[in-house]
Amino acid sequence: MYDVKADIDKNRIYITIGKLEGEEAMQALAQAVKSECQKLKKGFTCITDLRKYEVLDDHFEYYVKQTQEAMIAAGLSNVVRVRRETGLLGHFQFDNVSMDVGYHAENVTSMEEAERILDK
Repeated sequence: MYDVKADIDKNRIYITIGKLEGEEAMQALAQAVKSECQKLKKGFTCITDLRKYEVLDDHFEYYVKQTQEAMIAAGLSNVVRVRRETGLLGHFQFDNVSMDVGYHAENVTSMEEAERILDK
């Protein structure tokens, strides 16, 4: 399960990721992110909602990295990740890959907090 949408007025992409069923879902998610990024101007921001994300096998990190690199190439400026308050911390998988790609995302526990940070 995933949802990706660009908010042209805010120049922001919203990515919600839940449980993904295998490689085909990861490929579809990556393509959706790349497509929505094309609707935004350089300097766009991103909120990634990982509250329902379930960690995938390490070999899927290739798609995470590929997608993050594509976002940077498209003009990504700032990312905030919304994570669970407790329990499985899937955001670590994204954090590790993003450090390899060359950026850091702030982690928060609510969409409101994420919006507030990026609206500054």
